[in-house]
Order: sequence, then structure tokens, then C-alpha cells
Amino acid sequence: MIKQKLNIKVFASRLGVSTATVSRAFGTKGRISEKTRRMIISKAENFGYRANYHARNLISRKSQNVAFFYPPLIKGEPDYFITEIMFGVSGASSHNSYPLQIHPIYPESMEFCKDMILNGSISGIIVTAGTPESSGLVKTAKNNGIPYVVIGHMSGERQYTVTFDNSRGTMLAGKYFKDTGKKNPAYIGGLFDRRKRIGFSEGLGLHAGRILFDNGGSTFHDGFSSFERVIKSAPDTDSVLCANDILAMGFIKAALSKGYKIPGDIAVIGFDDIKVARYFSPALTTVRLHLDELGEKSVNLLKRIMNGEKMISGESVDCELIVRDSA
Repeated sequence: MIKQKLNIKVFASRLGVSTATVSRAFGTKGRISEKTRRMIISKAENFGYRANYHARNLISRKSQNVAFFYPPLIKGEPDYFITEIMFGVSGASSHNSYPLQIHPIYPESMEFCKDMILNGSISGIIVTAGTPESSGLVKTAKNNGIPYVVIGHMSGERQYTVTFDNSRGTMLAGKYFKDTGKKNPAYIGGLFDRRKRIGFSEGLGLHAGRILFDNGGSTFHDGFSSFERVIKSAPDTDSVLCANDILAMGFIKAALSKGYKIPGDIAVIGFDDIKVARYFSPALTTVRLHLDELGEKSVNLLKRIMNGEKMISGESVDCELIVRDSA
């Protein structure tokens, strides 16, 4: 037999207090002594009572729900970049007791996503930049006074953003190749990587004119396929920077299958430092973006906005080159 859920009326009756007192104990408004609050919370643990936050939200017309929207840019394989940001968002949301919703943004789902933002069930949103749909959701939130934070670079958005410096990361990779004597570099491109290309050229200095640019893609298969194109176009290639770690792993797999030594024949650097990069063989040298920190900072910035802070400026997450076995 299923035990009936303990509601606020029964719980208050057992404690000999009013339902309003119970509500105040679990809320942030209304006068109640600290002694009474602690007693009620302690008894709630003993009786297994949980406050009905959804009912409270309906009454107050406010919610603490946060929604994370992201554009699914990779087809056929997991998007490790988004996944690791999501871990940070999820952890910080849980720490702040914010119920979290996660929604991919497709062109055909835009009306649904807008309805989610405007129906009163969400207090704030976090949007990963990258597509017109991402910009459209930010515009919807801005026009309707809904707190929002953008992860990444979005035209016209600076104040409520958490960004990462792609160009600095690839500059560090280019400088490393230059300092270790590499003279025939290649770049395996990804999605929205203009800043990465610029930074790589800056880091290589005088060798920048020798870069072979290949529009690789984003997946393991894309990286694997790019190896043949690079070696055919530039057989003397001795160093490769890939726009993400999965591309780098695919490239390395193809190179090893053809008898090339990594890093002896070709040094390879990835980008992002997803968790699996350190366990790949050879362990991947890569640019670490601190993806989980991106997620955490976005939630903490959104919290400040939701709490009404006015003097807010965008935040950024630093990057660093992590040297392992592949370069």
C-alpha cells in the first residue's frame, strides 16, 4: 500500500503551528524566529515532509526554475563540449537549489522554447551561443525582462556573458609548435573557429604563412578523414592543431593506422581538454577551456541577475595549454 504524501496542513497540525508558519520556515519572506525555523525544519526531516515549491510558485507567480538552452551542432556523435558545460550548469544549479530544465534548440522547436521562457515557469535562462536560434531566444528573454546569461560570444551581448578566449588558446598552441621547432603546421578546422585560426597564426609568428588549413568538421570521423587530405596536400606536415579534441583523436587514429608516429612524425594538439583526452593513447596535448567552470560561472552570474544586482559585467574563463604525450 502506498503511503499518502504528507501535506502542509497535516504537517502543521502535528507540530501545533499554522500552515503560514510552516511556509515561512521554508521561505525567505515573513517573520519567524530562528528557533522556530530550526524546529520546523528538523521535524520535517523526521516526518519526511517536503515543501511543495511548485505550489508556492503558482501562488507567488515566481519560480526558481532555470533553463539551459543549447544548439545541437554535432550530428551522429555526442557533443562533449556541451556535455561538460552541462555538468557545470547542473552542479551549480543543484548547489543553489534551482530546478534545472535542459532543452536543445532546433529551428522547428523555437516556438516551444519561447513558450517555455514566457509561460512564467522559468526565472532565468542560460543560452549557449552559436546559431541564429540562440540569438533569437536571448532576444525573447531580453524583450520580456527575463534574466539571461550567454555562454560564448554573441553579437551585441557583453554584459550578461561568460566567455572563453579561443584566440589565446590557439596562440599558445602555435607558440608551442614554434618553440619546439615545428615548421610545417596544419590546422584542422571546426565550427565557428575564426578566432582560433587568428590565434594560431599569431602564435606561429613567421611560420604562419606555411599553415595548411583543412575544414575538418567536428566529429571523430571528420578528424579521421582529414588525415588523408592533409598528408596528400602537404606530405611534410610535422604539426597539427585541431579545433576540438575529438577531431584530434580521429586524426591521430588515422595517422597511427598508416604507420605514422605521434608525436615523432606529427605532433598533434587538440582543443577543449574534455575528460577523455587524458586517457586517450597517446594522452592528448590540448588547450584546456575549463568547461565545467564555464557552466558554474554562468549559473552564478544568472543568480546575481535574478537577485536584482545592477552593477554586473561579463565574466571570462581563462585557458591554458596542457602538454601530454601527443605533442
